[in-house]
Amino acid sequence: MSKQNVLCERYDKETEELVSKDSLEFLNTPLSHFKEKKNEYVYLQAENLEALKVDGLVIEYDEVFEVYTAMFGLSIQKKFAPKIEAFLSARYNKEKMNYSLIFSGDEGLWEINLPLDYIDQFSENFTIEEAYHFLQSFITSLVEAIEN
Repeated sequence: MSKQNVLCERYDKETEELVSKDSLEFLNTPLSHFKEKKNEYVYLQAENLEALKVDGLVIEYDEVFEVYTAMFGLSIQKKFAPKIEAFLSARYNKEKMNYSLIFSGDEGLWEINLPLDYIDQFSENFTIEEAYHFLQSFITSLVEAIEN
């Protein structure tokens, strides 16, 4: 991740107010930070996400389901729904938990909510930066699957 081109902000889940506009050192923080501070989420924006048709990425801990989640908008046409669903379904154990996938016609993008704990090779021992790289790789594979 080219750290000069990354926006890293923490927000309060309930109020949506900015908690902190973080230095990039925050990316070295363990992901468990969000398990400890359940009221926070991080918003990351980077050029390499934009290249994947993702404007930004939210990572948080969902205290109801006790999982880490990632949420992002993917600017891909609605007609690609079967390819997106096939890709995600192949990587999740639906009996344990499902992902959320909704097309927003107003914005022309897919709103995707992924429970990270149920993706192979995810580790709650990741730093925030490692989780970002993991998601970037996952989204890259998703986009490649759609385009092929």
